[in-house]
Amino acid sequence: MGNISFLANGSSSSPQSVDESIYQLGNSSIYFLRAWQRVPQDFQGAVRSSQEAMVHLDHIVNEIMRARDQSQADGSYTGSTLEAQLNINRSISAAPVTRVQQLALTSSGPGVGSLPFAGAPITMEKLLNKIKHRRPDSANFRINDAGEHIFLVGVDKPNRQPDSIVEFAVDEFCQHCTNIANIL
Repeated sequence: MGNISFLANGSSSSPQSVDESIYQLGNSSIYFLRAWQRVPQDFQGAVRSSQEAMVHLDHIVNEIMRARDQSQADGSYTGSTLEAQLNINRSISAAPVTRVQQLALTSSGPGVGSLPFAGAPITMEKLLNKIKHRRPDSANFRINDAGEHIFLVGVDKPNRQPDSIVEFAVDEFCQHCTNIANIL
């Protein structure tokens, strides 16, 4: 069935609200974990949850970045609660990386995603940008010792050269996005 990575592919339909997308992303993560950990594994359920989650992840990123851009355009961003929320560290990024390291993320096998070396913390704003510029063929996940669903993506620079690999806990991401949505 190939490499099944959480949040790897999505459809084109877009949800109606960012709050609904945050809720659905969290649910998709739970369903994905259940399908993945089931004996025998439910690959079809994992793929379906992954595809649904991708739609919601993209919607969340787009809405928050749109709100940031609007706030910057109208001069209300600097010193705002939104700026403060976006400046909180929320992810780890390994950079710079090579294309080989990005592709190894997927070829290492589903569920064993890891950074190629120790990364550095990055802010929520940088994470959102990196999610937006992810490579569709460079993604994986792992379930850490605490049972958290960790998602990893390879990211390119605007010139399509390798930039980084980032990882984030899906539940923490959803909680932080809820905090941001409450001020939008």
